[in-house]
Amino acid sequence: MSRQAVRQLKRAVADGKDTDAMQALLQRSVRFGHKRLALMRCIQAEQLGIAVLPETLHYCQRVADAMRPDELARLIRQVTAAH
Repeated sequence: MSRQAVRQLKRAVADGKDTDAMQALLQRSVRFGHKRLALMRCIQAEQLGIAVLPETLHYCQRVADAMRPDELARLIRQVTAAH
């Protein structure tokens, strides 16, 4: 996926809360091993009511478990404040 395609997906999510675009971005983040970004996108996906795949949830849970509590709280505040 090109950088331009990623930008288009991000715009689609921001503009219209496109659930397919969010799912694609989340899966890409997991596939590339982007821990913090994957967790942020997982939280955003759940806020949009997207059914996140169990293996993706497991990955994001492992990421969250590895974070310090204050770091996790800051990330959650950042994600929820943006929406």
